[in-house]
Amino acid sequence: MSIHQEKEIVPIKDSQMLARMLKYAAPYWKMILLGIGLAFLIVVADLARPYLLKLVIDDTVNGISKPMVAVQEDQAHRLEGYGALTLWDGRAYARLSLEQAASDPVLPEEATIWQIITIEGTEWMVEGWIDPRERSLQTVQKEDQNTFVQAGSDLLPAIMLSSEAKSEFREQDYSSLMTIGILFLITVAGGSLLTYVQGNLLQFTGQKIIFNIRQQLFRHLNRLSLSFFDRNPSGRIVVRVTQDTEALNQLYSQVVVNLVKDIIVVLGIIGMMLFMSVKLSLLAFAVLPVLAVITFWYRTIIRKGQRRARLILSRLNSFLAENLSGMRITQLFIREKKQYEQFNKMNRDYYRAGMFTSTVNSIFQPVIGFLGNLAIALLVWYGGIHVIDGALTFGIVYAFTHYIRQFFQPLMSLAEKYNQIQTAMVGAERIFELLDEKPAIADAPDAKPIKGAVRGEIEFKNVWFAYQDEDWVLKDVSFKIEPGQTVAFVGATGAGKSSIIQLLNRFYDIQKGSITLDGVDIRKLPLDDLRRKISVVQQDVFLFTGDIASNIRLNNQAITEEQIKEAARMVHLDPFVSSLPDGYATLLGERGITLSLGQRQLLSFARAIAFKPQILILDEATSNIDTETELIVQDTLHKVSKGRTTVIVAHRLSTIQHADQIIVMHKGRVREVGNHYQLLSQKGYYYRLYELQYKEHNKVRHAR
Repeated sequence: MSIHQEKEIVPIKDSQMLARMLKYAAPYWKMILLGIGLAFLIVVADLARPYLLKLVIDDTVNGISKPMVAVQEDQAHRLEGYGALTLWDGRAYARLSLEQAASDPVLPEEATIWQIITIEGTEWMVEGWIDPRERSLQTVQKEDQNTFVQAGSDLLPAIMLSSEAKSEFREQDYSSLMTIGILFLITVAGGSLLTYVQGNLLQFTGQKIIFNIRQQLFRHLNRLSLSFFDRNPSGRIVVRVTQDTEALNQLYSQVVVNLVKDIIVVLGIIGMMLFMSVKLSLLAFAVLPVLAVITFWYRTIIRKGQRRARLILSRLNSFLAENLSGMRITQLFIREKKQYEQFNKMNRDYYRAGMFTSTVNSIFQPVIGFLGNLAIALLVWYGGIHVIDGALTFGIVYAFTHYIRQFFQPLMSLAEKYNQIQTAMVGAERIFELLDEKPAIADAPDAKPIKGAVRGEIEFKNVWFAYQDEDWVLKDVSFKIEPGQTVAFVGATGAGKSSIIQLLNRFYDIQKGSITLDGVDIRKLPLDDLRRKISVVQQDVFLFTGDIASNIRLNNQAITEEQIKEAARMVHLDPFVSSLPDGYATLLGERGITLSLGQRQLLSFARAIAFKPQILILDEATSNIDTETELIVQDTLHKVSKGRTTVIVAHRLSTIQHADQIIVMHKGRVREVGNHYQLLSQKGYYYRLYELQYKEHNKVRHAR
């Protein structure tokens, strides 16, 4: 399978996924609970505003036309509990609601009901209750000295109100307007302040959770075996640690608490609507079944789209990272056009995947908006008729239009939130799939720490090893390296030399046999302890972004500046570094591109020496060094290797003639063992290799 083709992720139930994600939020439950509490207060402020407007319309602007209960002025105390009183014409008046007046309320003794109505632009104080639906049929009648208003078959006593009298009854409306206006301002300002505090709180919490997840991912990646990185390109892993975690950030910092807030909004609006009018509420909720069906469809489609988009993005990043690293090869072999064609195909696939999710969202959001406007249209039609009939007040219908808009606002934002949730779910699937990846190489349960120094005795006993299945790279390999010996491995390409180095560091585990260090199976040693005793100088030197000093010490602060310089002097790198303007503080380009291959190789030697290993491994370490520098390094290695076990993998036989023991590998097996002169005398594989290199060397020398 191509490394650019991801294995299929086993789907996990949403409930299990959410439960696992919530574990990361558990340490911050107080902050999240505070965020939910603030969300509740924000919702209260939001829901209060339409109701305050309803009060302004019904109880203030139209308050003067509400029915009133009246008693003689000296009996005003009997209206205690009815609200604000207005004293006029020897009576005390207190307003009633329309519902109270229509339900034949129990009034104080000798109390009467009055109301102010407008007939042909003139206000009249009328004794009695007139059904609002009959007000348009009212006329003024005069008999003798009395004035009456005829409502149907009834003649009700009426008194014409002067502008001064009307102002008396309006006085409480002016104070109510001031009070409600202040309350409205408080809800707006308070809601804005609470939203600001909540937003910052949630961002802090979300960023902290994502910080912890990234930390865990990076720690986990550092523990994974090289076999994992062999089958997973770096671009794919980068997407997991950056973009997939960022998708989770949106979930933790915005969606979770705001989703709770939206639920509170919906429940609060339902409560307020049912409190004001059950019929209007049921009318508004008639569109909800359609919404449920559409949401279920959206959920199914968008998850598939998000999965596909993430998969293609991962491939795109992997391809991009690989091509940026190999740009020199691309240009040398004039492969720009072909590489562009591959990138163009992946880019188009990602474009189509993105357009698919955008198209689905562009359908879902307008549909929700349409359903919301349909509910408002039904409300205007039904509510308007009943306002004309007098069964409802205009304030209730007006408040309902606000509540329905507020009701559908969280549902409209559901498209965006649901998109974020599905993106987060897909990201979580990929993150948890990475976190569930078990390291192929791990410490044994009974691993015992290495105490003190090691002697450096290494033994392979009947070792069989394959990178995949039974495609054996090493076959029944056995040899022993005594403490302090310098041992070299030679052989043709593919003989298994570098695999021995990988196994010594336990980057891979063998399938059969055993490898021991000082008589202890290395699988019984802690990985950190084992690798701390070994330093490796590789042919392909990797340098990190940073200065020269940090690349030698690898951020190990126990290595002093003087030790860094001493290691550089031992490999004759110090004169070059000292000639640089910034010396050891000189910043290197990506992967040390500003240094030559030889300089990079010398730096890796200095790095190995600075860590003072007890076992030193050189894997084709002098292949990029010129002959003069190689002689210097060889002299250094003679000094460094004293008292420590040294393992050398080399193609150039001239570099390992001093070795105490040379092991010749061929097709995964040990063919010959001995020192340089012993192997030459045997005239076997080593002798033929030496002859080939000697002849090649003479050809080059004569050509010059």
